[in-house]
Amino acid sequence: MELKDIPGRLKASNRTQADLARHLDLDPSSLTKTIKGLRNVQAAEVVKIEEFFGEKLTVVAAETRLIGSRRAATGRRVPVFGYLAKDTLDQISLGEDHVLEWREPPPYWSGAGELMYVRIIGDVMEPRYFDGELVPIRYGVPPAKGEDCLVEYKDGGATVRRYGGRASTMVLLGQYHPPTEQKIDATKVKALHAVWRPALI
Repeated sequence: MELKDIPGRLKASNRTQADLARHLDLDPSSLTKTIKGLRNVQAAEVVKIEEFFGEKLTVVAAETRLIGSRRAATGRRVPVFGYLAKDTLDQISLGEDHVLEWREPPPYWSGAGELMYVRIIGDVMEPRYFDGELVPIRYGVPPAKGEDCLVEYKDGGATVRRYGGRASTMVLLGQYHPPTEQKIDATKVKALHAVWRPALI
């Protein structure tokens, strides 16, 4: 099933767009725009649409966001990423089909911007973060020097590290166990995203 097939599926099942909009916790006008291709469908909405119809929804890259499952508004659940990226020891895969589960947002979060959780793999950030611990990430918000952040690599993996700034063409990243500072070629880094703190609401 594709987005354009939704009106026909609704009619065949004797249901309305209003029924689907309620299931998605979405206003009907936004649903109409989504069906017409005027609004990107969120990955979280894809899951709910599939639940509603009981069949797989096929979307093309232009119709969804890379990690459309990230939170973008108050009241929606937050995706958790924690699968080990291929051929790595502690990198987390951020593939949109690699969501482990859905969780409530952290207390005091206003709902502004995009939020996601990552589940820590390994012990190199202990005692700050432990293996298996959930860490909220403000996707798209760069860290300040000395802050912890999610380092998103161009190959699709990501790790949580302490941001130490830049030196020429290198990004300086720190860990705690053992205390080490690494220099990473900036061309290998896609983006740095700050770890969420209540001060960032």
